Amino acid sequence: MNLFLRRCCPIVLLGLVLMSAGCDSLAIRFAPEKQADSTATPLSEQAIRSFWEALHAGRYDRLPEARRLLTAAYLENPRHPQISLLLAHAHLWTIAERSRLAEVPPGITDHAILAEHYFAEAHRLNPEDHRIPGWLGGVKLALGQIHQDERLTREGYFMLHDAIRAFPEFNDFSAGYVLSSKPRGDDRFREGLEDMWDNLDRCAGERIDRSNPDYRKYMGQVTQTGPKRVCWNSRIAPHNFEGFFLNMGDMLVKQGEPAKARAI
Repeated sequence: MNLFLRRCCPIVLLGLVLMSAGCDSLAIRFAPEKQADSTATPLSEQAIRSFWEALHAGRYDRLPEARRLLTAAYLENPRHPQISLLLAHAHLWTIAERSRLAEVPPGITDHAILAEHYFAEAHRLNPEDHRIPGWLGGVKLALGQIHQDERLTREGYFMLHDAIRAFPEFNDFSAGYVLSSKPRGDDRFREGLEDMWDNLDRCAGERIDRSNPDYRKYMGQVTQTGPKRVCWNSRIAPHNFEGFFLNMGDMLVKQGEPAKARAI
């Protein structure tokens, strides 16, 4: 009998451990998904208004207050997809224009971590918005470089390419802009410039002449509906069109093609 117990007890204990681990795994796997709730409140409306007023006025100095209000609105309702998205952008804007600060603190990079978190939340709550993976992929790529984490760098890179496949008219620029910071001779920089050309092709509906990129004949295609709406200016992005060409022109100068840059 003692021999039986000695042989069986370890097996029984192992089974109990595995069952316990299995229950934990199942409990996590079958937990209910976080559901979106876009119910407006006075706080959420104030936070949204504060962000857009600061952004459209280019008031970087108002950004801390906009972040404060958005964070408060998020804590009031963590399931509001627009609040999560704007909070992500507020943190991204903070680090993107850090050169406007009199002194850039080391902790500025924490805003990239927070931007990644809130972009991920926004994507969970609104998976049909195919712009978000482009922003999220770009932030992951930046974080991978900041923390010298090759796995995260690759995750961001491939997420950007998945985003391009889902919404090329928007995410070609997202990828091109992020990769524009690479050194001139880097393959990723050349890839980013090609993303910009591809973006123009998608918006024009045909291949743009690389030797003479005259976009004037496509100006009649301006629209505020459908996927190509992002090719033009809009209420929320009033200088989208000019910003695209300014960034692409900078990239062409960096590439050593000033004549094309002037045309762009």
